[in-house]
Amino acid sequence: MITTLYLTLALILTTTIYLKTQKISNLSTHQGIQLINKSFLFLSIAYLLQILITTSTLPFSKLAIFNALTNPVATYLFTISALYLSTSLFWKNQTKDSTPLHSLAILITILNNFTNILPLVLTAIYTFTAFKAYENYTFKKTIFSQSLLIAIALLALASLSSIFYNLSSSYAMNLTAFSIFLYGTLKTMKK
Repeated sequence: MITTLYLTLALILTTTIYLKTQKISNLSTHQGIQLINKSFLFLSIAYLLQILITTSTLPFSKLAIFNALTNPVATYLFTISALYLSTSLFWKNQTKDSTPLHSLAILITILNNFTNILPLVLTAIYTFTAFKAYENYTFKKTIFSQSLLIAIALLALASLSSIFYNLSSSYAMNLTAFSIFLYGTLKTMKK
């Protein structure tokens, strides 16, 4: 029940962020915003897929096959979302070719089938991204850069928490991170 509630709230928040950043993306040619928009699109799809897995009423044998098929897709979606979010902070130094990001996400997905490395990988990506977000915040202190820094730091902590199987705190930190990011996005839109 708690997992379904968490997934539903996460889906609502990430979809709202996607829709709001889509409006900003349509008005701006800023590649970083476009990458953030793609990140939350993938994250929304990942949470939708997780809801379908969690609430499925298939018999056990069919559910096992369904999970075997959908878990790698969810792993890919969570990974590519984190990579796009990280890349959004380095957008000035990036080419528009996202093939390396997708290749890396596929590699992580394959490796995750043999060992459960996804939480560790997400922790590493979000931690690295938090350091860059802090650097960007010290350079240009805006509400958006501040909310981005706090949200990414919380995502790193949530991923770290999930390594130790503390799912309740991980859920709370993820939802808080998404709420803070949405707040920063809405404040940016009002300017």
